[in-house]
Amino acid sequence: MPRSLLVFIWQASGRRQILLCGLTIFVSLLTTLPLELQRRIVDDAIHSRAVNLLLLLAAAYLGVLLLQGGLKYLLNVYRGYMVEEVARHLRHVIFDGTQKLNGDHPVKQGAVVSIVAAEVEDLAGFVGDSVSFPLLQVGTAFSAMGYLIWVEPRIALFAIVLYLPQLFVVPLGQRRINRWGNIHARLLRKMGDTIVASDFDRHGEPRFRRRFHRLVTGAFRTRLAVYRVKFFLTFFGNFLDALAPLIVLSVGGWLVIKGEVEVSTLIVFITGFQKVADPWDQLLTFYRTASNANVKYHLIADALPHLSRSAQPA
Repeated sequence: MPRSLLVFIWQASGRRQILLCGLTIFVSLLTTLPLELQRRIVDDAIHSRAVNLLLLLAAAYLGVLLLQGGLKYLLNVYRGYMVEEVARHLRHVIFDGTQKLNGDHPVKQGAVVSIVAAEVEDLAGFVGDSVSFPLLQVGTAFSAMGYLIWVEPRIALFAIVLYLPQLFVVPLGQRRINRWGNIHARLLRKMGDTIVASDFDRHGEPRFRRRFHRLVTGAFRTRLAVYRVKFFLTFFGNFLDALAPLIVLSVGGWLVIKGEVEVSTLIVFITGFQKVADPWDQLLTFYRTASNANVKYHLIADALPHLSRSAQPA
C-alpha cells in the first residue's frame, strides 16, 4: 500500500475511474435541460395557450428525466461494482500481509479483524466516489448556477453569497471530526485486541474486564464528540438551504413587482436553487468523507509498515 491515498486510488481503480468520469460529465451536462424546459413550458406554452406545444415540451421533459435517471442508475451500479472490487483486493492484501509479518512488526489479531471488517468497507466506499462523485456534483452545481446567472444574475448573486460561510465553517469542524475519528478507530482496535487476548483468572472472571470497560467508555465519548460537530455542520447547512427560497421570493418578488422579471423566472429559480443546494451539500459531505477516508487509509497503511515501504514509489 503506497503512502498516498491518491496513488492508491489510481493503482486500484484508475481505468474504471476514467470510464466513470466520462459518464459523469455527460450526466452533469443534462442538468440545465429540465430548467430550460420548465421556463419554456410557462413562457411559451402556457402563456400562449398552445396545447400542442405544451404536450411536446412535457414529453421532452419526461424523456430527459428518464435519460438522466437511467444514466445515474448505470453510474451507481458500476461504481458499486468498483467499490466491491477494491474491498476484495484490500482484504486480500491486509490478510496476506499480516500473516507474513514476523516479530519485527506484529499486528494483533483484534486489530486485523477491525481493519478487514469495518475500515476496509469505509475506505473502499470512498475509492468508488473519489473522482466521479465530486465531478458529478461540481458539474451539476456549476451547470445549474451558470444557467441561473444567464437567466437573472442579480438573484443568482445572492445564492453564491449564501453558501460562502460554509467554506470557512466546514473545514474547521472537519478537523475536529478527524481528530476524534482517529482516536475512535484506535480504541476499536484495542477493544478487538482485548477480546482476542481475554481469558479467565483463577476466580473465573475475565482478566481484562476493567480495560475493556475503559475502552468502551472512551469510544462512547469520542463518538459523541463527533456527533456534536457533525450535526452542527448539518444544521448549519440545512439552515442556509432553507434561506434560498426566502431569497428567491423576496428579491425575485421585488423584481417582479418592478416589472423587471417574469413570474416564470421565480419558478425556475426555486427549482434551480434546489439543483444547486443538493450537489453543494453532497460536495461538503464528500469533503468530510474524504478527510475521514484519508485518516483511515493511513491507519491501515501504518498497520503494515513493511508493506508500505516496499510499495512506496521510487
